[in-house]
Amino acid sequence: MSAAAPIRFGDEELALFSAASQDRNPLHLDEAHARRSPFGARVVFGALGALAALARLAERPGQTLASLTVEFPSPMQLGVDYAVELQESPERAQLKLHDGKRLLLRATALFRAGSPRALGAAPAFASVAREAAALAVADLQPGRSVELAWTPEWAALAALEARFQLAPRGLGPLELATLCAASYVVGMQLPGVRALFSRAVIRMEAPPDGVNASPREAGELATPFRLAARVTGFDPRFDLLSTKATLADAEGAPLVAVDLQAFVRQEIVHADAGALAALLPPGAALAGKLALVVGASRGLGASLAQALAQQGATVLATFRSSRAEAERLVAALPEGAGRVLLEQGDAADPAFCAQLRARCQAEGGLDLLVLNACPPLLPLWLEPGSLARLQEHVSQSVALCAAPMSALLELCAARAGRCVVVSSSAMRAPLPEWPHYLAAKGALEALAAVAALEFPAVAFLVLRPPRLLTDLTNTPLGRQAAIPPARVAAATVRALLAPAAPGAVALLEEIP
Repeated sequence: MSAAAPIRFGDEELALFSAASQDRNPLHLDEAHARRSPFGARVVFGALGALAALARLAERPGQTLASLTVEFPSPMQLGVDYAVELQESPERAQLKLHDGKRLLLRATALFRAGSPRALGAAPAFASVAREAAALAVADLQPGRSVELAWTPEWAALAALEARFQLAPRGLGPLELATLCAASYVVGMQLPGVRALFSRAVIRMEAPPDGVNASPREAGELATPFRLAARVTGFDPRFDLLSTKATLADAEGAPLVAVDLQAFVRQEIVHADAGALAALLPPGAALAGKLALVVGASRGLGASLAQALAQQGATVLATFRSSRAEAERLVAALPEGAGRVLLEQGDAADPAFCAQLRARCQAEGGLDLLVLNACPPLLPLWLEPGSLARLQEHVSQSVALCAAPMSALLELCAARAGRCVVVSSSAMRAPLPEWPHYLAAKGALEALAAVAALEFPAVAFLVLRPPRLLTDLTNTPLGRQAAIPPARVAAATVRALLAPAAPGAVALLEEIP
């Protein structure tokens, strides 16, 4: 394969593709929603990635797309330069999109003689639902179907074509509309809001020939299109949904057949009070104690905050942006538990940490500091193209631990308190795609060791949990062998209820 110019995606491309396709899935457009996903930030529409890669092909005069198979092994994100590999022959093109060693997109396009289909003089537009369907797995059984009048937003589609110059490469309005329709089906309908687009196989119908053909039969397209999609299978082992879709013109003439696959992200239950109570019976062992949990709105942080409150503690729970989840944490507290008080801000910001210090002093002091917050985790390797992101991940991770430590350990020392630093079991079983994550966790463990020397009245606990079932691991492979955060939270609080060893660093990595 030969290399082509790299591809970088920005906000403008995302907005343009969303407008053209009418795919408004929040994973691509809503920063707050995307932050709660395994990717920690908005991701690029898979079909947009395919269009950008196809734009790197050589021009193909006298040819049009016959079929396209495209797979999306990994997400594409904004502001990153991605490498493109091409291999072309007269009737075939293969494309790959890479982030260093990580494969993001793989496509095979086949071409035939002819010209892309033309639009009618004034193509009609059909507006559709503006919110993605929120379907559970039980709703996605074989046979479920949708049928509707659909078109791209034509001005936005024309802008996409102008940006990528796809017509000389055998892709006209119908081919672009087909990729938009595939994205719409997956992102808005089947499965909808929880979709992770995995694969599309597109087969273009050849227009009929004949000197006496009508304008439609000669190549023009009657709109709006008739879009139909039907669930054909669901594999529970991988949460993989299979769907068949068809696109016909306004008169019912078939245009395209598409086979689609998408993973379905499961709903995550945060801070399950009943599960915690079964693992660690509620009590009053921490009554009168003040705990501060950094990163407490979701996942392990939420379970730790709830477990501490169910032992009678007052908990200051910090969160950066997930207010809805933080409020659900408070609402889920059982009767008789301690208080959970919400504090919103960036724990890496010294000014916010100074506010937390003042709040702790107003509450009478600090007995327990839990450092749980971390940046989103995506695979990286030790490569020149990933160096800046590796450094940024380590810097953010250290700041999220060091800033609260510097502001609050003195208060912990005054009460002979405890400090918990959340690390990872990956420290003893490293993975090659996590150099940034392991460097960061190693730095946090070193911070705990040094802080124990500086604050000998404080007992430190380094927690190395196994893979947890949280938003960060909520992918088909990530969920496998992941354990509920409640189990780790119960084991951690049980360890905190045992006698402390001031000035020492204990390690907790065996979770019952």
